Formats: sequence, structure tokens, C-alpha cells
Amino acid sequence: MNADLLHSLVADGFVAITFAALIASLAAVFRHATLGGATMYALGHIGFTAGSSLFILLLTAGIPASQRPWLAWLALLASAFGSAAMVGGLAALLEHPLRHLIRWLCWAVATVIVSTALVPWPAVDPLKLASDLANSACVAGLAAVLLHAYPKPYRLPAWWAGVCAAALLPLYAIGSVQEWLGTGPVLVPHYVDWVWLDLALWSTFNLCVMMLASFRALTMFAQRARTDPLTGCLNRGGLQHEWEALSARLGANDPLSVMAIDIDHFKAINDHHGHAAGDAYLARFAGLLHSVVRHADLVVRMGGEEFLVVLHRAPRDVAERVAKDVVERTRDLAMDVGGVRVHTTASIGIAAGRGGDDMTDLIQQADRALYMAKTSGRDRVCVGGPTDARTGREPLSR
Repeated sequence: MNADLLHSLVADGFVAITFAALIASLAAVFRHATLGGATMYALGHIGFTAGSSLFILLLTAGIPASQRPWLAWLALLASAFGSAAMVGGLAALLEHPLRHLIRWLCWAVATVIVSTALVPWPAVDPLKLASDLANSACVAGLAAVLLHAYPKPYRLPAWWAGVCAAALLPLYAIGSVQEWLGTGPVLVPHYVDWVWLDLALWSTFNLCVMMLASFRALTMFAQRARTDPLTGCLNRGGLQHEWEALSARLGANDPLSVMAIDIDHFKAINDHHGHAAGDAYLARFAGLLHSVVRHADLVVRMGGEEFLVVLHRAPRDVAERVAKDVVERTRDLAMDVGGVRVHTTASIGIAAGRGGDDMTDLIQQADRALYMAKTSGRDRVCVGGPTDARTGREPLSR
């Protein structure tokens, strides 16, 4: 066997194993479906590389087909289903909109390709042909998944990896044509050089995938640092970050409203039914808030049973309608705990401002309006404003 060919295959195997170890370490820190997709890709890449390399070793060693059926079948299974795992895993990592369909389609294609190896093809090695078809389908699927409109920072590495996959496709397609026509190595006279090109493209491809997985992990880490784990709402740190981003999008005179929200008598739920019931109610209440506001609005858990909602491009009358909706829905937000119906009410204070206003001032105005709502009987909405903050005049009660 050519020494360069053996060295390239060994190098490709080490690249696959090292890449899988890096991805598995990354996924162990963040147990999430998208990074689970990265792990699936990495493990599939090991199977794909092992199966393809085993076929090349058998062919270059000149071992007759009659002496290698079980080994060739093992190589085919590893290559076909490893390639399916690669495409499905990468679609999950990038959260492709059709990722679930892609995953099942990949397994179906792999099963069909493996089944074709059972068909006796005249003058054709069905196992080798099926292996080449699986490799071709793999890189075609990877290119299709990657050459998609992804947001930054995923766009550039995804596009570059897609180009590498597209460049790999002719290498594997030529192998399928050769096997089908029975022309042997005539179409590729310098086969070892093509193997080195294959290794270079896969190494570049895997580096791009590692970048994509790292970007995804960093995004998840940032989201975890800015999000309350119980309710899924932003925390105070997340509020600061998202407020700055929101202010950059809004004009100085665009309307902006802040709602300070407090769950009335929430301590009674913890005292009478336990903190687990209280946590469940908080999560359900947070879900109510998310269902009422728009996707671009900010829902923040300030601590305990206190929440804050920032409505962008929403004047005071819009904020009042949203707040009244929250109050009315909270009255119906009941939860069964040990056969006991648990429900309560909410008090809301509103501050209306503009995109150029200071966040701290608006929150203070909303807090003062919330205090008025609670001291005037709870289960209601009160509206404050800059005049109230300066003069100490009581905000309007709604």
C-alpha cells in the first residue's frame, strides 16, 4: 500500500476523533439539544471516516470481495449511517427550520442506500457502490444545510463550510461513476493527491463546524447569564443589556412604556403551599406575561414576585390596555395544589416615556405608580409620569 495514502487515512482518523472529543467536551458543559446535534455530527463523522477509510484500505490492499464481506458491510454501515448522523446533527446545531424533517430524511436515505447493497449489480461491487453513494449523499446534504441564510455570526463559517462540502461532492461522485462504469482509477489518475485534497477540505470543514458550535455555546452562555432560570425571563443584568440594544433601535422621540408588576399576597402561597408551589406559580405567571406582550418587548424578573415589562414603541394608552389585560388574566390564573385551588391578583404601575429617557428614571416612576396601586387596594393599574416624579403628586389610578 502507498505510504502517503496510509498516512493520510491515519491523519483523517485522528482529525475525526480529536474533533469529536472537542465537541463532546463542549456539549458536556451545555446540555442542550443544539449542542447535542454537534455531538451527533462529531460521532457521525467518526463513523463516516472509519467506514470510508476501511473501504479504501481494503481496495488498495487488493483483498478479493469474497474475503471481505463482513468487513465491507461493517464499513458500509458506518459510512452510511455516520453520514446521516452528520447531516442531521449539523441541522440541529444550526437550528435549521426543517431540521426534524432533515433528520428523518437522512436516516431514510441511509437505509435505502444500504438496502441497494443487497441487489446484485452485474460487474459492479454493490458494497463499494453503496458506500460511494452514501458519501455523495452526505456531502450533498451537508452543503444543502449549510448554504442557508443564517444570522450573524454563523453566516460566514456556515457559508465557507458549505463551499467545502460542495467542493467535496465531485470527489465522491466520481467514485460512484467509476464504480458504476467499472472504469477503476482511470478517471482519477493521481488518486493519492485527491485523498490529500479530501483531507484538507474536511479539516477546513470541521474547523468551520467547530466555530459554529463555539458560537452557539457562547450565545447560550450569554443567554444563561442574562436569564432567570426559573421563569425564562430576563434578569437585571439582561435588562441592562437589552435596554441598551433597544435604545439603539429606538429614536429619541419614539414612545416607550415600562410596567412594574407585583403578584399580590404571593408570600401566602409560599407559606401555605410550599416554595415548590410558589415557583410553579411564578413560572406560570411569567408565561402569562410572555403571551400578552410582543416578542420584541422585554419581560424581566426583578426578584421574588416582582416583574418588569418594557413595551417598545408603545404610548401610555397601549400600556394601559396591556396592563389591564394582565390584571384580568391573573384573576383567572388558577393552579391546583393538592386539591386546593390557588389563585391571586396582580398590581401594576406604569411609566410612559421616550426612547431617549433614562432607564433608571422610568423604572422609579413605574415603581412609584406600583406602590400607589398596592396601597390603594391592589388588583389594579396605576399610571405615573415625570410630573408625578418631580412634584410627588399621586399618579392616576385606573
